Amino acid sequence: MGTVMWVGLIVIVAVVAFFIGAFVTKKQFKQDELKEQAEQAQNALEQYRQDVADHLANTGKLVNKMKDNYDQLLNHVEETNQLLLEDRNKAPAEPFFSKETTEQLQASLKERQCDRSSAAAQPADYVSGESGLFVGQNKVSEQPKAS
Repeated sequence: MGTVMWVGLIVIVAVVAFFIGAFVTKKQFKQDELKEQAEQAQNALEQYRQDVADHLANTGKLVNKMKDNYDQLLNHVEETNQLLLEDRNKAPAEPFFSKETTEQLQASLKERQCDRSSAAAQPADYVSGESGLFVGQNKVSEQPKAS
């Protein structure tokens, strides 16, 4: 009986050792998995930080470029304003209309001002006398048609 007991004890110890070994191995495997996941998360975090840093650097470059473009636009507007002010101060070398045309325009303006002096006056026409389709036409009297 001593041998059967020893063999039974060895079998029981072997079964218990098997379950303890399986439990410890699972625990170690889970720890290794968790370490690997932690490293992956750390790498992902570092990559994200690098992406954010790159994005901020790119944004800074774009803001500086936009500032430079705005400065160029502002300088262009100031130069144009100076050119316009210089042109306004200079008298034109040649008049826009000839002397005769200017005199006719001034005379026409004086006639219109005289016509508009009363509030009950009809609206001023742009042309005095007959013009366009009505030049040289006589009034045609309507004749009744014979049926």
